[in-house]
Amino acid sequence: MCRFIAYSGQSTFMNELVFNASNSLVQQSKKAKMRVNPLNGDGFGIGWYPEHNDPIPGTFVSVEPAWSNRNLSQIATKVPTSNFFAHVRDASIGMPVSQGNCHPFQYGPYLWMHNGRLDQFSKFRRLILNDLSDKAFEFIKGNTDSECAFAIFLDEIKFDLQAPLVQLKKAMRTTISRINSYRQQVNANTNAFINFAVTNGTDSIFTRYSSLADVRPASLFYCQQEENIIVSSEPLNEQRKQWVKVERDTLVFIENNKVYCEKLFD
Repeated sequence: MCRFIAYSGQSTFMNELVFNASNSLVQQSKKAKMRVNPLNGDGFGIGWYPEHNDPIPGTFVSVEPAWSNRNLSQIATKVPTSNFFAHVRDASIGMPVSQGNCHPFQYGPYLWMHNGRLDQFSKFRRLILNDLSDKAFEFIKGNTDSECAFAIFLDEIKFDLQAPLVQLKKAMRTTISRINSYRQQVNANTNAFINFAVTNGTDSIFTRYSSLADVRPASLFYCQQEENIIVSSEPLNEQRKQWVKVERDTLVFIENNKVYCEKLFD
């Protein structure tokens, strides 16, 4: 599994969270505190929304570890943004280290990340691919479960570049339900860790979910200080009172610079 952070709020430089925080994303790439395997060195990616009038985010991904890439520090200290995603990867078995497999994935104004894994993905991958529209099938460039999930999501919103938040939330829930259905069809009865994240640069949605009730989902926290909101796999500092732990089976969304939580499923 991986680690990610998401930020929305006042204009900032990405290095404040990616490098400078005491438990920054780069620190988590070397020694994550809330994982059995602390190393997340199988590549990284950032996606940010420019401050000029352009709704399409920029992205930069690499198969190098986040701590050793000079270009990451250059971009993170020079590009101001009010909304960005950042991700460090621990590649799942059978999913090679390649740029095509690095998060965040991008389509139009949307960015997508995943912390987790869909166990036994090889058993139901064909079901997903056969069920996708031609457009969603052609969108996939890598071979990860994460990108396939994003393709399902894009199908659910019919590739609408201006889908409202209510539609995005419904699509997220349906995406997870479809994944559960595919898994059931092939008796993939081990756990699926599903911490998804998606944003359009204005509204953002996150999930903390595991398919088995007796398995703890991957960690997820958020922190809000005035208009500045951080959602992260781990707290970025030792001031734990600032951080709210997201409960299991929860959908978190950001709307109008505020954080809301709902049960993922009734």
